Amino acid sequence: MESEISPMRAVCLLLLSTLMACAGAGPPDAGAPAAADLLLLDGYVYTVDARRSVAQAVAVRDGEIVFVGASAGAQRFLGANTRVVDLDGRMLLPGLHDVHIHLLSIVSADVCDLADQPVSLEEMVTLLRGCLARYAIAQGEWLTVQQWAFSTGNQPSERYPTLRAALDGVSASHPILLWGNDGHHAAANSAALARARDDEGRIVGLDAATLATLFRDYRALVGVDAAGEPDGALNEDARFLVDPPSRRPASLASEVMPGIGPKLARYGITSVQDAALPPEALPAFAASEAAGEMTFRLQAAMYLDPHDHRATRKGPADLDAMIAKLAGWRARYRDSALIDATAAKIFVDGVLEGNPRATPPTLPNGAMLREIKQPRFRFDPDTGDVRLQGYVDTASPLCVDARARHFDVTATGAFERQHGFHPDQCVISNGVLEDGAEFVEAYTAALAAAGFIVHSHAIGDRAVRVALDAFEHAREKNGVSGLPHAIAHAQVVHPDDVARIGALGLHVAFTYAWITAEQEYDLMVIPFVDEIGGEGLYDAGGYYMQNVYPAASIARAGGVLVAGSDAPVESREPRPYVNMQQALTRAGPAGILNADERIDVHQIIAAYTINGAGAMQQADRVGSIEVGKRADLAVLDRNLVELHEAGRTDEIGGTRVMLTIFDGKVVHEAPRRDE
Repeated sequence: MESEISPMRAVCLLLLSTLMACAGAGPPDAGAPAAADLLLLDGYVYTVDARRSVAQAVAVRDGEIVFVGASAGAQRFLGANTRVVDLDGRMLLPGLHDVHIHLLSIVSADVCDLADQPVSLEEMVTLLRGCLARYAIAQGEWLTVQQWAFSTGNQPSERYPTLRAALDGVSASHPILLWGNDGHHAAANSAALARARDDEGRIVGLDAATLATLFRDYRALVGVDAAGEPDGALNEDARFLVDPPSRRPASLASEVMPGIGPKLARYGITSVQDAALPPEALPAFAASEAAGEMTFRLQAAMYLDPHDHRATRKGPADLDAMIAKLAGWRARYRDSALIDATAAKIFVDGVLEGNPRATPPTLPNGAMLREIKQPRFRFDPDTGDVRLQGYVDTASPLCVDARARHFDVTATGAFERQHGFHPDQCVISNGVLEDGAEFVEAYTAALAAAGFIVHSHAIGDRAVRVALDAFEHAREKNGVSGLPHAIAHAQVVHPDDVARIGALGLHVAFTYAWITAEQEYDLMVIPFVDEIGGEGLYDAGGYYMQNVYPAASIARAGGVLVAGSDAPVESREPRPYVNMQQALTRAGPAGILNADERIDVHQIIAAYTINGAGAMQQADRVGSIEVGKRADLAVLDRNLVELHEAGRTDEIGGTRVMLTIFDGKVVHEAPRRDE
């Protein structure tokens, strides 16, 4: 690092600092303390202590912070072997905490990967044919594709009007599955759909007939074309009907492990919560720790699929077996210094994106309190433009009659020609709870009683309410545990539930980078929540705009704001400084997404530091720069506080980490710009 200085120069610097009588400085003690391993001098040390105090210098010995104060006061810790770094006024923060990330997927493996890039269906066919050739996949074997950008691109063509048609164009003999980059969407070809199994494990295929009978409970999770046949889109649990290979096999952990630590360190991230870690992957992290190669603290929010703990597909999950399995993994890592297996993940609902390009439009499956709207779109295949034309009145006599009838292909076509919309748009939906409110309540209470932190994915306002009901039930049943339970995402929260979050003292993990007004994405969400009228997509009086990602309201109510990138969703990069910028601006190409819910720079720094440490039950060790805590630190190339106060918030997203220190050791050092 270009700002490193020699011990002799450090002495001069310290003497000069003494003469300047910096705050907190004083003459050296008669009995000087043992020398530090590392001195960081003349910086803007944002401590995140209770007073948000700012210091100049930090001394580190044996991985522990032994001094925080003025540069002059640090002279007592200078020894012959002390490494001294002149921060030259740069900002020093505690190491960052990303409390919602998926570590096994933030590093690319050697697999077919669309890398989050938006591509048309024509382009997709070419790319995936290349994967078949590159990986020499045998006839009949699976082609699975990572990081499919489900919400951008995917423009159909005359030759490939649906995802299914495009994937059939890649291969008719290989089953193909695209894994969406959000962890909730997928797409399959005909060969994959033909592999769908019923409750008895028999291959029956997924088509219009089985979707109307055997798989009718999955109807809201399967995209269909105008003829009622699956169009390739499979969401949430419907993805697993076709029995695909595991997306993140435990064996993948060893392959990607060497790249995880360095990537986190480049962003100044020293602590993470993996938000849905298969516990079978934990031994790979333990091996890294044993080899002295692990450069981050890990809390595993372990995920067990309830379907794997049911006697039949629709039967109740064996909660006792699930808790026993989790407890076994927790006990295995109880003595680990870096691995904490004390949390568990629950998926309450899905996501709020619909598909305006499908016929009929695929509805969001995030669970909402109000009926999901049925917008009518017009798609122009030549320009790729999608326009909102109006809404279907699901309460009309026409729709009441349509819901009572069965439409074959001929009847569907006649209905569309006469009324201008598909009869399936008469369906009434409030989205989907992944496993039902009863399961969420029972599993939350069982986890809390067993001493596990519960990390609940809840996107829609109904899912948030179900999660809150479950946390309240757990408290009534078990008493106040003091465990830092959390809700992740909270894209839409009903105003009545904001206060409940505060009363329960819940942590709320927002991915702030998503809080942006982007018309292409918002067209997939807002028209399904609000009827768009003359005020346009971003009507300030609309329910969505008033209740989307209510960060400031939750903080005022007493909820604890934390931050999670959700990488690799949208991007494999954790992007903490992009997240920070968006928390402060909520700005995007189409405007600002509810300006009243912006938070300030001190709140977002706390979310990434001391609040994150609290969420991981390690605030006594890390999360602030205080004497006695472990030296997890990050040196930035710019001052976040000064930028925000100077009205230059839009520069925060480009922040570069110059130095990352984990447990007192330098684990990342940025090269000079001219190197």
